[in-house]
Order: sequence, then structure tokens, then C-alpha cells
Amino acid sequence: MTQAWYDNWLLWTVLGAATALLLIGFGLWVWSRMTAVHRDVTRTLRIISDRVVRDVVVPDGVGGFVPVDALVLRDRKLYVLDIRDVEGAVFGSEKMDIWTAMGKRRRYQFNNPIRPMHDRVAAVKYLVPGVEVMPRILFTSRGHFPKGRPEGVQLLEEFAQPLLRAKPKAPVELDSQMDGIWLKVCEAANVPPGKERPLPR
Repeated sequence: MTQAWYDNWLLWTVLGAATALLLIGFGLWVWSRMTAVHRDVTRTLRIISDRVVRDVVVPDGVGGFVPVDALVLRDRKLYVLDIRDVEGAVFGSEKMDIWTAMGKRRRYQFNNPIRPMHDRVAAVKYLVPGVEVMPRILFTSRGHFPKGRPEGVQLLEEFAQPLLRAKPKAPVELDSQMDGIWLKVCEAANVPPGKERPLPR
């Protein structure tokens, strides 16, 4: 007697495996799209930095912690970065509580990013006194500022452009003083040794 197709275990096994592969592939595609901006930003920061860490928290000196999108060490300066990926025209000033981004599909509002930056800078200065600390609020190229922008607010490309250099064959070597300072930063941010170093370019 011929076996009905719906009783064929091999057919269902193949169909199940194919469905699982399709779901995995779709999930990877969605993950890749969702993390593309983060990966592109990290790649840019690695190119321009002597050292960089991303998505960390550092002690604020009074028993708490502050989150930092990125800490970039370059030419003995420590940049404290707040990185924003918003689409469309961005309107904001230092005195405005709420900033607005007007994109093609939606209107997006967010809190003034300048004010929490003061706490981040104070925390980093407390951690490594004597080091020049430079705050920057960076927006990806999906945003623009038709009405101007406050000091310290830049597009990522504008921030990176003057820091670009010929690609070295190996990570930049730090002198003993800056190496000790960077080690202190990584320890405070709970970054394992070696994880903070840029990849060879």
C-alpha cells in the first residue's frame, strides 16, 4: 500500500529543516540590518583612535556610575562620545529641554544630550585627572542640522575627518604614561585586558 505524503517522515524532516534554515537566515539578516550602524560607527572609531572602548559605564566619583557610548584615546586626548543615530532634520539648542528630529516617515523627540554629557565629562576627569577630556555629541550621516547646532555637536564624518591617517600595519603603541592612564580607564569601565585595543588596520 502506498504511503500517504502526510505520513512521510522524511518529507516532514526535510521541510522542517528547510523552514528552520529560512528562519535562521531571516533572523541573521534582521540582526545584520539592526546592528549595521553600530558596526559602522565602531569601525570608524577604530580607524581614527589610538584606543577605543564602546558601551561602558564609569564611576562618577560619588558612588554612582554614568554610561558612555564611547571613549576614544587619540594623541594624548580622551574623547567622551555620545553617539546618536536619528533620521532627518535635527533641531536643538543648548537651552532646549527636548530636541526634535523630523524624518521622512516620523517625527522623533529626545532629551537634550548636552546636559548628561557634563556628568560624563566630570566622571572621566575625576578618573584620570590631568588628561585633556574632550566631549563630543556625534550624529550619524542620517541626520542633519538645517538651523545650526550647539558647540560640541558634530556629524560623525566631520569628527573623524581631521583624525584620519595612513593605515598602520599594527595598533599604535602608547608611551608608558598614556598606557597606564588607558589601563586605569579600562579597569574602571570593567573592560578585560586586550579587548579595548583596536584591530590591526
